[in-house]
Amino acid sequence: MVIRSDKIGQSWLLPLDVSELIPEDHICNLVEVVVDNMDVGEIEQEYRSGPGNPAYSRRMLLRLAIMASLDAIWSSRKIAKLAHENVVYMYLAGHEKPDFRTIWNFKKECKGLIEAVFKETVAIAKVLGIPKLGHISIDGTKTKANASNSHTLSKEEIEKIRQMVEQGITVDKEEDKLYGDKRGDELPPELNTKKKLREKIKEIEEASGKKMKNTSKRILKNPPEEDSKKVL
Repeated sequence: MVIRSDKIGQSWLLPLDVSELIPEDHICNLVEVVVDNMDVGEIEQEYRSGPGNPAYSRRMLLRLAIMASLDAIWSSRKIAKLAHENVVYMYLAGHEKPDFRTIWNFKKECKGLIEAVFKETVAIAKVLGIPKLGHISIDGTKTKANASNSHTLSKEEIEKIRQMVEQGITVDKEEDKLYGDKRGDELPPELNTKKKLREKIKEIEEASGKKMKNTSKRILKNPPEEDSKKVL
């Protein structure tokens, strides 16, 4: 069997349009259309008239919040991380990179808006006959297209959406106690480059007398099952 070469670090010859990496039938397209149809002018006006640096688009933050809710991602730290790393979230963010504090503040300040748009997204999905919206299973009965969206959700569905929005805020509070102003998964400042990491790993190897390069060879010779039997 031929092994393909490892292409990590390879440069792209052309600027990459991340939308080309997203399937046409991806649910993020529904999120984009629903949010685009929402009027956020009044909310954004509050930020336009305020002092300080330009604020991030409320519409962009709303797209991230709705997509994350559909994916059962409640942590603003994780949402911010996805906006850096995941093509769907990068696309919905328009390549902006809001930090977790910005996302959390938006979730607190615009909780009612997020809940309303979340309901609208689920209601439209029901009208369209989409059986599963992210982690949310939807009643398979297709609702008539001319039905009022407010009447397509059951009390249980509305309550579940409310609880999910609240859960996002609760998770952020808990993580803030743990990590403060950090994400929690950053490399230590003294090891923030690959060169420094390689040097540190070399120090660890020398101190332990083991080399990571030899680990795979040892595992192939002695599979974990065999090693465990020897220990027993």
